[in-house]
Amino acid sequence: MTTIARLGIVFLYCGVLSLPADADDSIRWSLDTVASDDIAIHGSARPASGASGKSLVLDGGSLIETKGAGNVFSADTFTLSIWVNPYAIDRDQQIIAAKNRYSLGEREWSLMLDRDGCFRLYLWQDRWLTIDGPQPQPGHWHHVGLVLHRDRAELFVDGAITGAVKLGRPIRSTAAPLTLGGVNDDGHLRQTFLGALDDARMVSRALQPAEIAALYRPVTATHEIPEQAPLFELWDESSRLAKAAELPEVSDVEFHVIKKWDQPGDGYKFLHGVSLAWHRGRLFASIGHNQGEENTVTEEAQYRVSDDAGKTWGPLKIIDAGEEPDLAVSHGVFLSHDQTLWAFHGAYYGRMEHIHTRAYRLDETSGDWEPLGVVLQRGFWPMNQPVPMDDGNWIMPGFLGKRYSGDAVFPAAVAISHGDDFTKWDLVAIPVDDTVKRMWGESSLFVDGKTVVNLARYGGAAVALAATSNDYGRTWSASRPSNLPMATSKPAAGVLSTGQRYLVCTTAKDNGGKRSPLTIAVSRPHENTFSRVFVIRRSVHRDQPGESADQLSLSYPCAIEHDGKLYVGFSNNGGRRGNLNSAEMAVIPVEALGVR
Repeated sequence: MTTIARLGIVFLYCGVLSLPADADDSIRWSLDTVASDDIAIHGSARPASGASGKSLVLDGGSLIETKGAGNVFSADTFTLSIWVNPYAIDRDQQIIAAKNRYSLGEREWSLMLDRDGCFRLYLWQDRWLTIDGPQPQPGHWHHVGLVLHRDRAELFVDGAITGAVKLGRPIRSTAAPLTLGGVNDDGHLRQTFLGALDDARMVSRALQPAEIAALYRPVTATHEIPEQAPLFELWDESSRLAKAAELPEVSDVEFHVIKKWDQPGDGYKFLHGVSLAWHRGRLFASIGHNQGEENTVTEEAQYRVSDDAGKTWGPLKIIDAGEEPDLAVSHGVFLSHDQTLWAFHGAYYGRMEHIHTRAYRLDETSGDWEPLGVVLQRGFWPMNQPVPMDDGNWIMPGFLGKRYSGDAVFPAAVAISHGDDFTKWDLVAIPVDDTVKRMWGESSLFVDGKTVVNLARYGGAAVALAATSNDYGRTWSASRPSNLPMATSKPAAGVLSTGQRYLVCTTAKDNGGKRSPLTIAVSRPHENTFSRVFVIRRSVHRDQPGESADQLSLSYPCAIEHDGKLYVGFSNNGGRRGNLNSAEMAVIPVEALGVR
């Protein structure tokens, strides 16, 4: 139900508050039922007891999009308030209310529970300004909101102003919708909230402190926090996991640039998905490259070769540019076996329709790639190189993709070869636990005899999803959340020659979904839980090859071991938004990754 109050009309709020005659429009979303024409639920919500009447509980993967707020946002001053009952304060950033669509360049403000578990208000002024608030008590009701003036903003919690910040100019109004419990970023649900929300209200002017105080009343009723399902143990709980700034850095790492982002020079905008292979003494690197936007039909699979272990690289060449009408071929993975180099690349038609995998074989005489056609269907896109198993087959991790939707589950999957015939594969989808509501399941794995452990990207929280198979990948437990923090990005995993398991991504305490620093988690030899994390490189990387900035994304890694060194390829967006990436590489001595 929505209530609009015009000039001079009494505005009721958990009691009675009479707004003065100069008040403009006000609006209320009661949030007492999902069957309301003034909100749209993306995902699912359920009613529960509220701060006043009923509330809506969000499951940590859903959000509420409001309707009818145009009159209020036409003013450049306003007040927003909402009751919030968080169920967990140790997740990634959780939006309470926001007006942003990041991918469209629409940034205004975010009222959230931040990674440290505290209320915080973010305001866009060509960079994010913040106002800090206190840490709430899970299961308890708190009244929070923002007061926006032309020249300053204020955060209030439980009837009191907790801080303010000066604004250099009024917050720019955009077409981004007002969302509660997350951000609907052009179809991608981000920063979703776990807990209950009730009685959201806006007034098209900045309320005074006394008026703010009058809105609040203590609520003694609490919510019983649902017991979480047991987490998959990927991290050894007896080991301390540090925050990003405190993690040790790997020693003696070499850095090289595979392909610097240079759209003004070469016309290519999108770059992603580095893959590496050592083959006949040469180092090969492939990428997905696009002169247009990501995931459009102009994507190409390209590669280049180094004869000096990555210090210098030969010219960019084509594996497949999608000569078939409406066909795009993108990033993939390599496999060097029995003196033959294979490549397996994700491909699609149009804009991410009918995703499939195509195979290629390098002709050593001509230097051309021989196309072998489609080898896997049903949306399978390979994410890391095939790994041999003791049963004589190879297993290749990936996921089942379709055109992206932010409120859907795209599961992890594996392809299992028919021995050394890499033109024939069996596709096995990995089931997904009922608690996982959003997933973009780009996955990696490590093999331990008959046991295979799959590690996949989550969409609902910044932790790794994990599943196991005890029959060489033929059947699987369901992918479910683990106790290992991991950025929401493609991981790369495997087993070192020392017997240690490794995971390359971004893993740190309280780091949320940030794709920096680039880290490697390692286990003790022959153990399947990780016990130490090293930083491969941080955002600021002065006096070293590769792009450096105060904040950038280091993501989509791959990793292969060769001659006592682990070669890690990754994307670096240089601080640019989106996947306008350089392709870079770190070379790590395996002995530097020892765990006591």
